[in-house]
Amino acid sequence: MTLRIGISARLLHEPPPGLGLPQKRLQFLESSMAHWVMAHGAIALMVPFVDEDSPHLAKRVPIGEVVDLLDGLVLQGGIDVCPETYGDQLLQPAWAGDPIRDRYELALLCGFIEARKPVLGICRGAQLINVYHGGTLVQDIPSQRQSPVQHQDLTHYDRLQHEVQFEPGLLLDRLYGPALHRVTSIHHQCVDRLGEGLVVEALCPQDGVIEAIRATGPGFVLGLQWHPEFHLLPIEARQGLIDSGPVMEAFLQATRERADRMRKLP
Repeated sequence: MTLRIGISARLLHEPPPGLGLPQKRLQFLESSMAHWVMAHGAIALMVPFVDEDSPHLAKRVPIGEVVDLLDGLVLQGGIDVCPETYGDQLLQPAWAGDPIRDRYELALLCGFIEARKPVLGICRGAQLINVYHGGTLVQDIPSQRQSPVQHQDLTHYDRLQHEVQFEPGLLLDRLYGPALHRVTSIHHQCVDRLGEGLVVEALCPQDGVIEAIRATGPGFVLGLQWHPEFHLLPIEARQGLIDSGPVMEAFLQATRERADRMRKLP
């Protein structure tokens, strides 16, 4: 059976001039994310957002029907989560995030979790999983944690790396082993207070920043602070980055097992 993996849309509210779409909100799927899913034999399908002020909103297909059509969900990275979404006060205007996208993705996340269909959150997606479970975020690592590790450098973007340490005996440790591993790092925010029912799967060993979380309840819900889709490279080109394959295979295996169970029900 070919799995159908829904991927949340990234939203561009004000497209730059020259695209030929003035005053139109854009929704997009970053290509390396789609490639990462499809490289493992699954179909990648972006789940469109319906504008909250659209006259067609009342006729929108319920989230439950979208969930029924798909086997699993990947939450893409992107702009910050709005502090008001997790009950905090905004510290700097630049960290305001996107509350519209928050509401859209939280509704999707809720639907998949309630259906016990697997969820994989990447960067912002991991932070949103924490917020969904009642956790909070550090709005800016450099100013609030004064970390010796640089977690974001926009001049290098997907080439910035640092080490992560997996917690012994948990999922990522079983997939990759106990050694230190190198990952991409493109975030200035991170998990602060851990949400209820979550465990820490990985930390940055130099500063204790949480780099991966997982829900302990039924189903597969995993959040990674790094971008495995940027690691989809030949071995000789990875430059020490962790292989992106095992975590995607674990997600798809959980998705396949859940789909198989549902097909066997009367």
